[in-house]
Amino acid sequence: MQDLFISNWQAIPPATASWQLPWLLAPGSLTQRLQQVCQQVFKVEVLKHEFIPAPEFICEDLVIQPKQQVLQREVLLCDGEEPLVFAYSLLPEAALHGRYQELRELGSRPLGHWIFSEPVLKRQIMLFAELSSRARLFQNLNLPTETRLLGRKTLFVGADKPLLVSEFFLPALQAHSGEQCGA
Repeated sequence: MQDLFISNWQAIPPATASWQLPWLLAPGSLTQRLQQVCQQVFKVEVLKHEFIPAPEFICEDLVIQPKQQVLQREVLLCDGEEPLVFAYSLLPEAALHGRYQELRELGSRPLGHWIFSEPVLKRQIMLFAELSSRARLFQNLNLPTETRLLGRKTLFVGADKPLLVSEFFLPALQAHSGEQCGA
């Protein structure tokens, strides 16, 4: 998780972005875009969905005090059984009430679809980075070789507290990145 806060995040995509560029810059729901290119059934595989005390390094971004609870969610967005995107989200517990209550029990439903169906939630900041597949953030992915993963992190505002969503594009997505993706 700390990789999301200590790496060299920037306001423009890394120069190394090629096939990833349309995915990095997609303005709407990544979930919808993935569903359009899936050859099998789109699936969300939940790796983690748990409340943890907020580490100090995320508190300023999420406008919370250290040790307040955040929902940590790690998922793989898949085409059938093939992972295409690794997504990591931090949602302050203080924001998860009222109409946001259902995010506590999202299960295998995609968070992105939910966010983009909420008219009050807006992107405030979107930053880009390239991280090593050996970064601690990806330790549960069992990626076969050392690769560089490009990703974005977005701060959504409109709830009581900002929501942080990050997505990293896995090598298998490249095969899905033809004309449909650049449209």
